[in-house]
Amino acid sequence: MRSERALRALCRKELRGLDLDLPLDAEQLCRRYGERRGRPINVMPYPLPSGMPNGVWLAAGDGDYFFCQSNTTPLHRNQIIVHEFGHLIAGHQMLGQLDATALLAPDPDDADAALARTCYSDEREWEAEMLASIIVGWAAEAGGAVDRTVDDEGLRRIQRLLGGHGGWM
Repeated sequence: MRSERALRALCRKELRGLDLDLPLDAEQLCRRYGERRGRPINVMPYPLPSGMPNGVWLAAGDGDYFFCQSNTTPLHRNQIIVHEFGHLIAGHQMLGQLDATALLAPDPDDADAALARTCYSDEREWEAEMLASIIVGWAAEAGGAVDRTVDDEGLRRIQRLLGGHGGWM
């Protein structure tokens, strides 16, 4: 298991130069990271059945898909997406093959079977949650450091002056 220090270093390396706006928008994070690496990350809000995780990462041939619970608050959805992003940047791999139709199937037995083949170890869940917490925490600190009376364009100028978000990582 990687230390918190190693996870912070991984975040700095992977997020450097993405020129993200504040407040943090998880979908913008995914879009910019996907563009940089030449493989899109598609965020798919979906009313996932109860008893299932709130988010699932599916690596497909044409890109990555983050299925996230649509029946939740925007803040919670952002956290779910950033958690799945944490799995991705940590290099976690899903176990076995996942059939997206089984995941989203109305038959709970089919969905349970699909998820059973995609479980992460507790260590990987801890890493993904720590990465998400680091990213969200950095964004909150950066946002709190900027005077709230500055308009959106002024905020973007200040961010770019600081080197994108290199200054808040």
